[in-house]
Amino acid sequence: MNSPRGVGATAVFVAAARALESRREDRLFDDPWAGSFVRASGWNPPTEGMAGISREELTTWMAARTKFLDDFVLESVAGGCGQLAFLGAGLDSRAYRLHWPAPVTVYELDTADMLEFKASVVSDAAPGENATRVAVPIDLREDWPAALHGAGFRDDTPTAWVLEGLLMYLTPDDVDALMTRVGDLSASGSTLGATVTTVDFTAVMDDAPVFQDSPLSREEWLQLLQSNGPDDPVAWFDQYGWRARAFPTADLAAQYGRTLPEASDLHRARPGDRWMVSATRA
Repeated sequence: MNSPRGVGATAVFVAAARALESRREDRLFDDPWAGSFVRASGWNPPTEGMAGISREELTTWMAARTKFLDDFVLESVAGGCGQLAFLGAGLDSRAYRLHWPAPVTVYELDTADMLEFKASVVSDAAPGENATRVAVPIDLREDWPAALHGAGFRDDTPTAWVLEGLLMYLTPDDVDALMTRVGDLSASGSTLGATVTTVDFTAVMDDAPVFQDSPLSREEWLQLLQSNGPDDPVAWFDQYGWRARAFPTADLAAQYGRTLPEASDLHRARPGDRWMVSATRA
């Protein structure tokens, strides 16, 4: 099976960060598949860090993001969401590694190549108790709602949506179309968890070597990064019918007992912020 390329390669990058976190004695989560995804890809992450980001910063950032969304999906399912939809699921392993508090159908939407690569690694592993995993091979720029319905999705069932590390890889028009479709498919009681990044990507590439040693070249990253996040995530989600709360990732890290380094190349070169968002259907 070929290693993921394009956006798929960023999923390997994220898996490498989850693998680093999982090795810590004070880890915020344990992802037993993360390292296997990286090894199967054939990429060897640098020892001290990745993409010009120190090991400490990388694991802290990704640990806070993963912990937040772990809690989000578990609370959503406990609160009555019988469906969970990962849009651009990548190498997410929550269907397998979380202890689900109630029956839930987990829909994972991504390209056929990504889902096939993932299946080659998880092999015969079974989803966690109470979970039914359904892979939906589809490009999110295509008619993914039809594919989701064809896989058994029900509009009348509350759904927890996860948009993790996704929106920046879509054009503004594609983001608008996706958010509109998500709203149309969301029954009362649905929830949404997302990552939102407000970053000047050009500054990132021109002012600091932050993507050195990453799975993709500078040119490949620039081709993938299509849009920037809103300065006010709460107001932005509200216009699509979601009551949202937004949390700066640095604040979440502190809440979880971690601290993001302040003097890193990444922060000097990246004006903006990273937000974690939790929302309910208005």
